[in-house]
Amino acid sequence: MTGTAETARKDVVWQAAATTANYHRSRRGIPYAEDHFDIARRVLEAHGLGVRTLLDLGCGDGIATQAMVDLFPVERAVLVDFSEPMLEAARERFRDSDVAVAVGHGDLLGSDWVDGVRRETGYDLVISRFAIHHLPHARKQSLYAEIFDLLRPGGMFINIEHVQSPTAAYQDAFERMLIEGIHALHEDRETIEETERAFRARQDAETNILAPVEDQCRWLREIGFTDVDCSFKAFELSVFGGRRPILS
Repeated sequence: MTGTAETARKDVVWQAAATTANYHRSRRGIPYAEDHFDIARRVLEAHGLGVRTLLDLGCGDGIATQAMVDLFPVERAVLVDFSEPMLEAARERFRDSDVAVAVGHGDLLGSDWVDGVRRETGYDLVISRFAIHHLPHARKQSLYAEIFDLLRPGGMFINIEHVQSPTAAYQDAFERMLIEGIHALHEDRETIEETERAFRARQDAETNILAPVEDQCRWLREIGFTDVDCSFKAFELSVFGGRRPILS
């Protein structure tokens, strides 16, 4: 990673405790949050994947790994993030877990983290949740190629992600839905107008580098993923991914 890229990037706000604390408070207002995990479960089960090993990229406090551990016979999970407050929350979440969980620092803007998580047999599942959209588009594509190489044949990549709206009208509809969801958490102490002002003023808004889900599915196919699909989409909230082909 060059010094220029490091200077230009805006996602470092996620390394601040205040940003992560605010997200932990507001994420319960994200529409369909539990449905995203249910969709992931259905996709994995349809492909006959009983997930035993998984890699969680941009893991935050480990919420996606926790969902998979609750749904599948996970034996080993590796969690990667570049935010120490998030990593500490993930370590605390799995402190007494029966699953072998390794939580470590890794900056997805570069590739230095890859060798530290590589497994000889590959992972059954690589999952990411609301993380990769912070990366420039070219880096998204190279990261997807790295993910492909980290999967075992037949393993799946599932991305629960914030994607770009096709028009301003769809973006407005999405933002209204999100504002209403967040407001429902605080309606006893603030007006919808106050919720909207806080939403518009949030620091992390500048960290979003959104790409259409159609483009990202195409990138996956070009890399070599099979069974690529967007299995859920509600405005800018999506679940998409694909599978590394089984060797013939």
